[in-house]
Amino acid sequence: MAQPIDMKRFAQLKTAGDLPSPRGVAIAIIRLTQSPDVSMAELGRVIKGDPAFVGRLIKAANGLVAENRRAVVSVQEALMVMGLPAVRTMALGFSLLSHYRKGGCTGFDYPRFWSSSLLMALAMQALMQRVRVAAPDEAFSLGLLARVGELALATLYPDAFSRLLADITRDPALQQVALEDQAFAMNHRELGAAMLLDWGLPEALVQPVRFHESPELAGYAEGSRESGLMQCLVLSRAIAQLCLAPVAEQERLMPVMLRLSSRLGLGRGEFINLCERVGRDWGEWGKLLQIRTEAVPRFGELGGDAALADATGADETGAGEPGAAVMPALVVVRDAAARAVLSAELKAAGLTLFEAASAQAALELAIDVQPQMVLVDWVSPSGSEGEKLVRGLRDLRLGRCMHILAILPREDDALLLAAAAAGADDFAVLPLRGAALGVRLRSCLRMLALQHELEHEREELRNFAAELAISNRRLQEAALTDPLTGLPNRRHALESMQMEWAAAARHGRPLAAMVIDLDGFKAINDTYGHDVGDIALRQSAELLREAVRAQDVICRTGGDEFLVICPDTDLRAALTVAERLRVAAESRLIDTGGPQLEMTVSIGIAEREAEMANVDALIKVADQGAYVAKQRGRNRVVALQAGRAAT
Repeated sequence: MAQPIDMKRFAQLKTAGDLPSPRGVAIAIIRLTQSPDVSMAELGRVIKGDPAFVGRLIKAANGLVAENRRAVVSVQEALMVMGLPAVRTMALGFSLLSHYRKGGCTGFDYPRFWSSSLLMALAMQALMQRVRVAAPDEAFSLGLLARVGELALATLYPDAFSRLLADITRDPALQQVALEDQAFAMNHRELGAAMLLDWGLPEALVQPVRFHESPELAGYAEGSRESGLMQCLVLSRAIAQLCLAPVAEQERLMPVMLRLSSRLGLGRGEFINLCERVGRDWGEWGKLLQIRTEAVPRFGELGGDAALADATGADETGAGEPGAAVMPALVVVRDAAARAVLSAELKAAGLTLFEAASAQAALELAIDVQPQMVLVDWVSPSGSEGEKLVRGLRDLRLGRCMHILAILPREDDALLLAAAAAGADDFAVLPLRGAALGVRLRSCLRMLALQHELEHEREELRNFAAELAISNRRLQEAALTDPLTGLPNRRHALESMQMEWAAAARHGRPLAAMVIDLDGFKAINDTYGHDVGDIALRQSAELLREAVRAQDVICRTGGDEFLVICPDTDLRAALTVAERLRVAAESRLIDTGGPQLEMTVSIGIAEREAEMANVDALIKVADQGAYVAKQRGRNRVVALQAGRAAT
């Protein structure tokens, strides 16, 4: 195992400015997102200074929203969908892509590197939406930056790294990491991990990146989050390799990908759909980023899948016997006479026959073709081959629904019980008799057909439940959203306040609240009518939403009144935020399409105190502050607990 990088040397490289690093607007975005007081509006203004990043951010956000939801069309919406950590990492990745498209390392294929990195990013995002071991937005950036160590070596040592790559091209048996350690006293895995940590990525995400090229060295527990993330990185890289491989090589690479996807619990059809989506997105992103892309492979036809799709896609009602549709069957039987009888009966029953010579070969083939029936020698020359295969199949998610028939060498209760204990469903005894075997097969097919119908009904129920859940979420969102401004409503405000109050009381953290009244709103309604008043309300709400910090929650609680919940905020910090809101309202005119109106706000602030009984007490103090602000001439901030007004 390679030694961790010498951090003293890494610090020297970083100080010298030789490492790939973000530039321009990306640096401003990274610095802003590291500040706890940054507002979405402030971040949005910086992002809008880079129109290219705006387009990429909005496209990335739309890749995360559900298909039945309204598309993201603005930077503000994209920021709400993505979250600050993901925006920071994405800015970093896209900055590197823009400034390191080419370099002095003649042996390093920069266009292919970025094309592969983009594929990994899209594959990681798609996988996370199914496997859910990390956030899909973080996974996109993780895939994009997973191989940044190679880019760094190409930048730091262009000539030496070029020679190293040439050596590997001449002799593919050479180990790249070993050559890098020998030449540079560090390798791209360790260097890349150090860079990601230095850029602020959590160690829980960085370590799987470090090990994904050699997962056997990681030592992660099976089923752990780190193991799942690492396996997704391995599979994402395999998808990228297949998409960029020559057509003649793609057929060979597909079975490897199917085995990897099976370990993550993805069915064959589900995984092929995922790959096709990644391929489509690759083309679209390639145009947006001006990255070279190629014709997308026909995933469904690789690995012999076209014939299988024709077989399993037949009319399931068929003609004649229930379950007479063509199904794949896997035979692992050494006896030639028995194989001949099985072949004849299976074909007569309408099954497609696949054969394997050993348990290991059968397991790999089973992952590729996903047979619905497996017929296996229970006793073989190696003794435990049959038991190893049956147990191996049952350990796989796809193997739990297979019908397994054990071929016994003789009538023997001990053998029969052992086969049943391992997971066999039925048995037949050598020598095989065609009529008896045919009856067993027809019974099995009827059972499989019924099982398929049951699964189909379950799938319909799952779809119905999913649609119902979506409808319920929409209803819940509608119940918690103010229809005029799009802000959370009073009910949402009180529920959020209760949760923040409980968290503040439990952990001893500060909590502040603001009550905001629009000044002179009744006069606007009386003078210009309610249509203009609605416009003023909507624009004021948007202005306030832009001015609050990312951590604050602003709600419309009724009429011209708003409530701002400020977690982890004491009275002094709340005063600073409130003053920013007041200045923002004062400095912008409301454009109604007719008259342009001035709109100011009166703000009352309160901080949670130990003697306060509940949320209502906190809001009451803030509301009293807003009342005093109006009494003192409006357009001001009042915190009664501070004993003074801040204007």
